[in-house]
Amino acid sequence: MQSKLVQSRIASKRREKKADEELVVQAPQVEQTNFLDLDDGILSDGDRRRRLASSLVMIGALMGILSGILILQGNPSGLLNSSIFKDTDSLDLHGLVLDEEGNALTNVTIELVDPDSGSTIKSSLSDENGRYLIDAVSVKEYELHFSKQGYESVILFFKPEPIGISPITMVEGDGERTKDERSTTEGWSLENAVALATFEGLLTIGCALVGVHASFEIKRKKNYRRTQIFCWVALFSRGLIIFGPTLILISMILLMFNKEDFSDQKELEVF
Repeated sequence: MQSKLVQSRIASKRREKKADEELVVQAPQVEQTNFLDLDDGILSDGDRRRRLASSLVMIGALMGILSGILILQGNPSGLLNSSIFKDTDSLDLHGLVLDEEGNALTNVTIELVDPDSGSTIKSSLSDENGRYLIDAVSVKEYELHFSKQGYESVILFFKPEPIGISPITMVEGDGERTKDERSTTEGWSLENAVALATFEGLLTIGCALVGVHASFEIKRKKNYRRTQIFCWVALFSRGLIIFGPTLILISMILLMFNKEDFSDQKELEVF
């Protein structure tokens, strides 16, 4: 009976030993690495500059998209009220009268005539320098009559503009001649302003999207020249006027310091 108990214990220990051998697996020790570890000590200077450049381009491009959206959502009629397109209520007429040799003509009678009624609205005389001035003239089409004894009369068809009237040359003799300086354009309409604002907004967004692509190209580091061209196009996104282009320009400068990291530049170095 005792011998059976001894044999049973021996068999039990053998089974435990065999089980321990089957479960124990020798595995090499693997150094634990945190894939999210962005410790600057791991990155090279070139990698840090490239990451910074990519981030700056992305921020500048997002600013450009925001600016484009603001332009598209803005009030186009505001363009018409700006100093670029707005017509003033009245202007001062000023100009110069010369003879055929380019000398100033004095005491030339200048009459501002309403083309509809043919009546004289205002008049003036040229001074010793050949200059004349008619103040506070409403902006619409007029006739300006120049006359002096011994010279041909000149009738100028025009519409007042801030730049003034081009010099008038009077020829000795009798008779009358006409000159037409009326502009063929009728100014900017609301439709023109809407079209301009839409084009400007879409162009801004388009350049900003190129900037977004440039940010990814920087990370890929495949083609240095192409990446810089994309960044250059992104400058025209004009994110928040100057802030976006400034960030993109800084990123372009950073890329210049480690352009050798790009694949196409490495190939050039090999050859």
